[in-house]
Amino acid sequence: MHAPPSPVTTPAKRSADDWVSLLDTARTAAHHYLRNLDSGTITPASEDLAALEHLVESLPESGTSAVGVLEQLISIGSANTVLSSGPNYYGFVTGGSLPIALAARWLSDTWDQNAALEVMSPISARLESIVQDWLVKLFGLPRETVMGLVSGSSVASLCALAAARQHIYQSVGWPIEKAGLQGAPLIEIYGPDSLHGSIEKALRLLGFGLDQMHWLPTDAQGRLRAETLPPLNPTSILVLQAGQVCTGAFDDFLQLIPLARAQGAWVHIDGAFGLWAAASDHQQELTGGIDLADSWVVDAHKTLNVPYDSGLVFCRHASALETALSASGSYLEAGSHRDGMAYTPEMSRRARAIELWATIKTLGRVGIGEMIDQFCDLADLLKTQLQSGPYTLVGNCGFNQVLVCLATDDATQEALSKLQASGEIWVSGAQWQGRSTIRISICNWRTEPRHILKLAEVMRATADEINHKL
Repeated sequence: MHAPPSPVTTPAKRSADDWVSLLDTARTAAHHYLRNLDSGTITPASEDLAALEHLVESLPESGTSAVGVLEQLISIGSANTVLSSGPNYYGFVTGGSLPIALAARWLSDTWDQNAALEVMSPISARLESIVQDWLVKLFGLPRETVMGLVSGSSVASLCALAAARQHIYQSVGWPIEKAGLQGAPLIEIYGPDSLHGSIEKALRLLGFGLDQMHWLPTDAQGRLRAETLPPLNPTSILVLQAGQVCTGAFDDFLQLIPLARAQGAWVHIDGAFGLWAAASDHQQELTGGIDLADSWVVDAHKTLNVPYDSGLVFCRHASALETALSASGSYLEAGSHRDGMAYTPEMSRRARAIELWATIKTLGRVGIGEMIDQFCDLADLLKTQLQSGPYTLVGNCGFNQVLVCLATDDATQEALSKLQASGEIWVSGAQWQGRSTIRISICNWRTEPRHILKLAEVMRATADEINHKL
């Protein structure tokens, strides 16, 4: 009888033996990082950026100590992050990470679940179902609405618009699964000319050309003007916004959606950060009428403050979404409750529902609403602080967005550069209706009035410095 082979000790096996030391090291580094979010310099210093060159090397022939690798990553990597999870970061629309969301994410990463099928992760499947029910109720969507969990609103919009295409072609009798798009009836897409670029990208990926996209005139806040809406039909898609990315404006859903639905058009709402207004007693009137639409997208890593990446697609036509994103394989085992891959382009994907469930359960509807109100109140405080100074409020911004400029585009651009280089705060810029602007988005749970007062002080001092030179 042959003796069983001796165990092989590979580098991977050796690193597995270090897991306690590795996780303790990572935990200590994480605690240090979190403690410095409020006081650290927001962007990396030049010497830290130069240190990134130490990571450039040929493919290692032999392995390295796992603890040593982690320590190098902590040493060089931590200094070369942007403190976008901190209270002084107002760029783009970047949320922070609530403690419960981060803790649940750490646990989720340890579990390392593949959320494609229920049989692969019963906990993921059950939490997806629960979160779907909770959020459909929170947003006031139709009860038959289904939800898919993806990386962000860009992919979520791709899913929703794929469902729209599927639904439209099924309605007119075009067999898209067999015939494809060649010779298919023409679908025309309409929306405000202030739409986020991810919409056009999703449409291009779905085979639509620019000639089929009609971006209509908007008002000073970027809202679609109803009088510019042309006649629609059952092969039309109307895209509206719940929170314009620069001004925070919401389209008039109660006026526009009934017009579109009466003509048989599909209505999609891009609510990447603004759909959460439905959870606030003080802001929910902004979302009045959204339940009349056919599909919606929203990010949880923005206003809800869960870690990246966490996007959601909602669709009232379950069969359209499932058919558009369907996949087959003899090895796939259908679950008795929910298989998450039925509502997303991905099969293998991480279990995003875990931190979503933990966050929503911890906050509840009232807590979510209070956090949203906090963001809006802080935006109003900033407007008050800036209204009597050199900055001009652009577009009569609402919700959690503030858009300002100085007297000239050159002055605005110079102020933006100085603010970003200051290391104290970070804001982003945008072109808005022909003007250069400074764009401030307030959506981090850590941000308090004292941070807004600091932001206003830095902004005023920067403007005074520029005006003094002139």
